[in-house]
Amino acid sequence: MRVLLIYPNIIESPKEISAGLASVGAILKEDGHTVRLIDTTFGGRSDKEIMERVNAFKPEMVCITVATNDFKFGMHLLDIIREQYPHVPTIVGGIHPTVAPEETLMQKNVDMICVGEGDLPIRDVARMLQKGEKRTDIHNIWFKKNGKAIPNPQRQLPNLDDLPIPDRGLFDFQRYIDWHGGTATVISTRGCPYPCTYCVNRKQKEIYKGNGLFVRYKSVDKLLAEIKEMKEKYRLKEVLFNDDTFTLDPRRIKEFCEKYPTIIGTLPFTINGRVNTVTREMLMMLGKAGCTRINMGVECGNPHIRNTILERDMTDQQIIDTFRWAREAGIKTYAFNMIGIPHETRENIQETIELNRKINPDFVGVSIFTAFPGTPLYDLCKKNGWLEEEYSSSYFQDTNVRHPNFTIDELKKIRDSFGFEVYRKTKPLRAYVDLIDKKFTKYHTYMRVRSMLIAAGFKKVLARLDKDNFFDVPA
Repeated sequence: MRVLLIYPNIIESPKEISAGLASVGAILKEDGHTVRLIDTTFGGRSDKEIMERVNAFKPEMVCITVATNDFKFGMHLLDIIREQYPHVPTIVGGIHPTVAPEETLMQKNVDMICVGEGDLPIRDVARMLQKGEKRTDIHNIWFKKNGKAIPNPQRQLPNLDDLPIPDRGLFDFQRYIDWHGGTATVISTRGCPYPCTYCVNRKQKEIYKGNGLFVRYKSVDKLLAEIKEMKEKYRLKEVLFNDDTFTLDPRRIKEFCEKYPTIIGTLPFTINGRVNTVTREMLMMLGKAGCTRINMGVECGNPHIRNTILERDMTDQQIIDTFRWAREAGIKTYAFNMIGIPHETRENIQETIELNRKINPDFVGVSIFTAFPGTPLYDLCKKNGWLEEEYSSSYFQDTNVRHPNFTIDELKKIRDSFGFEVYRKTKPLRAYVDLIDKKFTKYHTYMRVRSMLIAAGFKKVLARLDKDNFFDVPA
């Protein structure tokens, strides 16, 4: 059976493959199906370009993944495909149908949706269609019949070691690696135990209640075998573990740190951590094993907003200590921040800037808050009449929230100068580079040049110049 997978990615940064589609593709191929992918991450988004690729493949089933940001574009692609292929079954998976199933299923050209993880459910749908059956009882799959939804319960969550290695070959994976300066991404866990009010993981945890452990890990041996295969197939300089929180299980981290240098060698790696899941000893272990950077969320400098509104459950001192421990372990740090959070004021944003100055991260990122369906903050914004009709299509240039204290232009201006304000006293060159970078990231040509500079080692040059106080600016 010919199965077409579609990744309607329109996010400007970061550019990542769909781990879900890579896993679905691997399982479908393992089951004997012919699989093709249309990926719009690097362009090719016009109707003409899309349909040329669809017509060259002539699919017998179309599967598309959508997040909230690309929901509208994804539905448009199904509309133009359905015009020429009126009888080809369509199924929509991804985070948006998981948290907003009725809205997704009721779209004109959607036949089925997958709520939750899709690897095994979509395999079962393909098997059903290949046999010519007309069942509506597949777990995780919601069907539409006579304009009405037919929901189904969730299946047991799979053991990650039982799934095949994701098929990165469906994508132009080397292009993704090159775009990020030689960094290849890997995901070693599924699920997150934390209840952050802006994150859809909280909703997913509710959906899967009673169907097995929500947080699951690939075994260290399985994970390292996947990295080893990736290292042999692609040109890469570094690995990024793109788990929500890589540092959840101290025993697993210890095993990983012992085995990684032996099996993988000196290939550097970056992780996503959380300040209340790491210790100084863990960071020392990770540094010795080859970890060169840890990304951690600060989000907001005001404790009330961070811990009551966002439910992050972390103190200023925990944040300060953890970033210091990382420096002591020789690990660079990246701080995630948000602005435009419900009830936030300009004074609160200044608190976030001040906290970032205290922790002095090597890299700082800041996004504009977006309310995602299925989250408590989405419900809060809806209750207060703060939601726009359209979903946001960017984490950095747009939002679907009408904030009572800011316009979107004001938030964009604050975002553009955030890094400059953090770095201007300690890393003056970095401050000016960050100011320029934020103003131009919305332009595709600039992002392409930026990617080339990163690949050529620009970040290392910048770090050296900063370290040597290449020039200073007045306070």
